[in-house]
Amino acid sequence: MEQNIIAIICDCDETLAPDTTGFLLDYNGLSQKLFWENISKMVSQGWDPPLAYMNEIVELMKSGHIEQDTNEKLAGLGEHIIPYKGVPEFIPELKSMIKQNKDFVRAGISLECYIISSGIEDLIKGSILTKYFDGIFAGRFATDMHDMIIGIKSSVTFTEKTKFLYAINKGISGSDLRKKPYLVNNAIKRVDRRIPFEHMIYLGDGPSDIPCFSTIRGYSGNCVGIVGKDSAIKGYELARGKRTTVGPYSRDYRKGSDLRMMLETIIYKVGYQIVAKHKE
Repeated sequence: MEQNIIAIICDCDETLAPDTTGFLLDYNGLSQKLFWENISKMVSQGWDPPLAYMNEIVELMKSGHIEQDTNEKLAGLGEHIIPYKGVPEFIPELKSMIKQNKDFVRAGISLECYIISSGIEDLIKGSILTKYFDGIFAGRFATDMHDMIIGIKSSVTFTEKTKFLYAINKGISGSDLRKKPYLVNNAIKRVDRRIPFEHMIYLGDGPSDIPCFSTIRGYSGNCVGIVGKDSAIKGYELARGKRTTVGPYSRDYRKGSDLRMMLETIIYKVGYQIVAKHKE
């Protein structure tokens, strides 16, 4: 298989946009502070963090405190999510950069982009991000015959994120993965995998991204730490623990920013690695 695809894979909350669950709470007039304090108590009692917060969201929907009680309503609210500066414009701009490089064109190089998040899938898919990403994987809610949300269908835990990395790596579509989750365990030779890990650029901001960082770093891929003014401690921890290959960088994806220049540098590095193999 000709492995000539570069993949940018991003966390969503605090990486591409402000916390989307927090946005949902704010919209409904609920206290984020009280909500997350309650989740912390649940986690201390043994709950898995994504399951804990999604369970509480369901309860708030059932009690009427969150009015978006269908996946369609969540997607509708997602239209109002405002990403960080330069998002999502950086994606078509990077794709254009690749198309303008004759060496890359001759090698058939292309760029694909994905989101892997512990957030709420329908909320994220309702945002402008969905137009620019080739796949969005996040937590989903189960519904009854009237499309009302009644429970959790699937959650994306910290280590669960790596399942989607392997699906992207092996060329398994999101729809196939949902229907046949065991496909990701199929043995496929590395030379036959659609997107090698070393062609991946993973962007994340915190502890939930560490399993993905570790996986991609282990295969000589690229991991970019993202940090905001309000999360300097997380960025320091990522850097100190050598979780990332570069960064952390501020959440500014516009042309000329430090983050943007680093993404361009990595794409050129990976691109010319592919070009060299193409000539062999």
